[in-house]
Amino acid sequence: MNRALAGGSAALLLLAACPLPQPLPEYPAGTVTPPRILMDGIAFPDTTNLVPSQCTGSPPDYPLTAQLVDPNTSESITARWFVDYDRQNSARCTPVTQEVIPGPGDEQPGDPTRRSVHTYQFRPYDFPAVITGTDSLSPGTVHVVELVVSNNFDPTNDDSSLCTPGTAVFPFRTPASSGGVNFETQTYRWVFVNVASSTAVPCP
Repeated sequence: MNRALAGGSAALLLLAACPLPQPLPEYPAGTVTPPRILMDGIAFPDTTNLVPSQCTGSPPDYPLTAQLVDPNTSESITARWFVDYDRQNSARCTPVTQEVIPGPGDEQPGDPTRRSVHTYQFRPYDFPAVITGTDSLSPGTVHVVELVVSNNFDPTNDDSSLCTPGTAVFPFRTPASSGGVNFETQTYRWVFVNVASSTAVPCP
């Protein structure tokens, strides 16, 4: 093996052992980057969460929590929870609950950028099935719970009258934009699927 080939092989080995830098998201000038939802603070982080169906005793419920990071500690954060969001359906367009989290956070000593979202107690049986012909207790029923956070939502779109077929906006989820300053949102989704109850997925 000649020296050039050996040197090239060594370079490839070194490259394989080093993680390549990943591109960071780019925001236009004037954009206020949204608070980040931390994966290490997510409750029930699985891609799909199985829900025992047709339980006759206590219904299943899931305490959903999250941790946020926002370097701008002077701004408040609005956190909104949605279940089966549909911007064209007034019954599923508005938040099921929301809170305004002031800054700086005080739950993480020494790190004022960290903030906690209050627990949302999700009870799948309380929400009707999206697919016609099924019910909230049947196997196969799917619910999508979303946490949407922003430093500033557009108040003109916080209007349930906009939740109509053919709407061109996203009510209650549109970030504010004015005076050359554009805010953004970040979203985390949980998917819950009803399955037949079993020893692996027992009723409460």
